[in-house]
Amino acid sequence: MRRSIAPLRWLPLFCAALSTLAPTRAEAQRRTTQRQDARGYVTISRDQAPEGAEQDPRSEPAPSAQRPVVPVVAVAPIPSSAQAAQRTAQVRATDADANPEASPSDESTSDGAPRGVRSRLIARESAETVVSDTSDEAGFLSVAPLQVAGARGRRYTGRRVDIDLRDADIHNVLRLLAEVGSVNIVASQDVEGSVTIRMRNVPWDQALDVILAARGLGMQRNGNIIRVAPQSVLDRERELLIERQRQLATLEPLETRLMPVSYALASELAPRAREMISARGSVSVDERTNVMIVRDTAGVLNQIERLIRSLDTQTPQVLIEARIVEATSTFSRDIGIQWGGDINFGQGFGNPTGLAFPSSLGVVGGATDQMTMSQGLSPTSLNVPNPNFAVNLPAVVGQGNGGALGFTFGSVNGNFNLNVRLSAAEVNNQLRIVSSPRILTLDNREALIAQGTLIPYSQVSAQGVQTAFQEAKLQLRVRPHVTADGSVSMHVRITRDEPDFNRTSTRGDPTILKREAETDLLVPDGRTAVIGGIFTRTTGRSTNMVPGLGDIPILGVLFSRRRTTDDRGEMIIFLTPRIVNRAEAIGR
Repeated sequence: MRRSIAPLRWLPLFCAALSTLAPTRAEAQRRTTQRQDARGYVTISRDQAPEGAEQDPRSEPAPSAQRPVVPVVAVAPIPSSAQAAQRTAQVRATDADANPEASPSDESTSDGAPRGVRSRLIARESAETVVSDTSDEAGFLSVAPLQVAGARGRRYTGRRVDIDLRDADIHNVLRLLAEVGSVNIVASQDVEGSVTIRMRNVPWDQALDVILAARGLGMQRNGNIIRVAPQSVLDRERELLIERQRQLATLEPLETRLMPVSYALASELAPRAREMISARGSVSVDERTNVMIVRDTAGVLNQIERLIRSLDTQTPQVLIEARIVEATSTFSRDIGIQWGGDINFGQGFGNPTGLAFPSSLGVVGGATDQMTMSQGLSPTSLNVPNPNFAVNLPAVVGQGNGGALGFTFGSVNGNFNLNVRLSAAEVNNQLRIVSSPRILTLDNREALIAQGTLIPYSQVSAQGVQTAFQEAKLQLRVRPHVTADGSVSMHVRITRDEPDFNRTSTRGDPTILKREAETDLLVPDGRTAVIGGIFTRTTGRSTNMVPGLGDIPILGVLFSRRRTTDDRGEMIIFLTPRIVNRAEAIGR
C-alpha cells in the first residue's frame, strides 16, 4: 500500500506541480477555509473522496482516482484581545506545569484572598524509579518513560487543531504535530505504519497521546525533545534503568556526616531523619554535643541535611503581657433624725393643771438608752445623759463619716424641753486596680507566673486544730503557638484571687474573692485583644420608720431613716502577644 502523504521536504515540489490544477486547488482551499476557526486553531486537512462515493478505507483506490495529496496547514486570523488574554493564561499555566519546583507567589488570588504560605522543596525522589499513572505525570516525566494510556486524564494546554487524515504515514503525522507544537520529535526505527484520524478542536498534545496509544507507542520527554518508540521498548529501557539504579545504590560508597543541631534537640530530629535513610544507612545522636551522626550515600545525606537545616531554625519566643483592670465604685447615703423631750405640768413646776385629776402631768420620750448618740444637744456637755428621744433613728456618723446637728429648746423653768438631732452620711468611693503580669516563653511551651499571699486558717480534725493555708494570688498560665503567617495562637488561663476581710467566717477567717478567665484565641503579633470582662452592679434602698407616721407625706421624714447604696464593679482583661525574634524565627 502506497503512502498517501509525501515527506514534507517534497512539499514545495508538490505545490508547484499542483499549481496548474486550479479547480482541485480551489476546492481544497475552499474546504480548508471552512475549517478555519476564529479562535486561532490550526487546521490540517486532506482531500477526500467525492461526496456520495462510498469507499472502503482498507481498499486501495483505483489508479484513475489516485492523485497526489498535499497536507495543508492553515492558521486562522489574529485573535481578539479576549482570546489573546485567554491564550496568555494558557501559556502561563503551561509554564507553571513545566517548572514544578517554582515556589508559588505571595500575591492574592483572583477572588482577593491571600495565597497560603510558600512551601520549600527539600528533596525529590528519583524520577527513574517512579511508577505512576496519574494524569499529570504519565507520559511526560523528564526521564522515565511511562504508559501513555495513563495520560487520559491529564490537562492539555497545547494549541488546538483540526485534523482529518486517511492512511497518513506516522512519521509525517509526527512531523506535522512537531511543527504545530514547536517541539522536537524523534521517532525510532521501529515506529512505522499509517494513521487514519479525524479530530476537531483538540489540543495538539492530546492528539499526540491518542495517536501514540492507537499505534501502541509511547513517548519519553526531556525538555523540548520528545522521543517516540514502541511502548515495549520503553518499558524494557525503564526496567533496565531501574535495575541499574538499584545496582548503583548497592555499590555506591557510604559516607558519614556530622550534622550539628543548633536550636532543636538532635534526639527530636533523629526520627525525621530515619524516615529518609536507605536500608544501608544509620542515624545516631550524641546528646552531649547535640550532633546527629548520619551514615548513608551522598544523595541521601544531602536530602537529610536539607531537611535538618529547614527544621533547625530559631524557635519563636513570645512575650505575653496581660492587663487586668478592675474598677470599683461605691456610693451610699444615710439620713436619720432624732428628736424628743419632756413636758411637765404640776405644782412643783409652777404650772398646775387646776384639776383634781390629773393634778400633775408629764410627757417624756422613751426611745433612748445608754448607747444613744446625743452629741451636739448640749453646748456644755459632750453627751446628754437622758435626751428623752421619742424618735431615735440616727445615721451612722462619726469621725470621717457624715455629720450631725443638734437643737435644744426649753422654757425658763424647764417645764417644756425639746431636743432635735439631725444626722446624715454619704460615701462615694472609686477604686481602680491595674495588674500587669508579663512572661516570656518559647513556642509551644507552657509558661506560668504568679504572685500572691497565703492566708492561714484553722482546721479541726481528729488530731486537733491544725493550721492550713489558702492561696490568694494573681496567676497567668499561657501556652502560645506562632502560626506561619506571624499570628499567635494561645491557650490562656488568668486567675486573680484576693482576700476579703469585710466578709469573714465565724472564726474571723476572710473569704476569697475569685476571678478567673480561661480561653483559646488567635491574636496578630503586637495586637491587643480583650479576652473577657465582668460587670456587676448592686443597688439597695432601706427605710426605717415609725409605723404609720413614717408614711405621712412631707411629715413622714420626721419619723423615718432612709439609706441608699449603689455598688458597681467591672473587670476587663487585655492580652498582648509579641514575637521577640520574629525575623530570625519566621523570616518576616
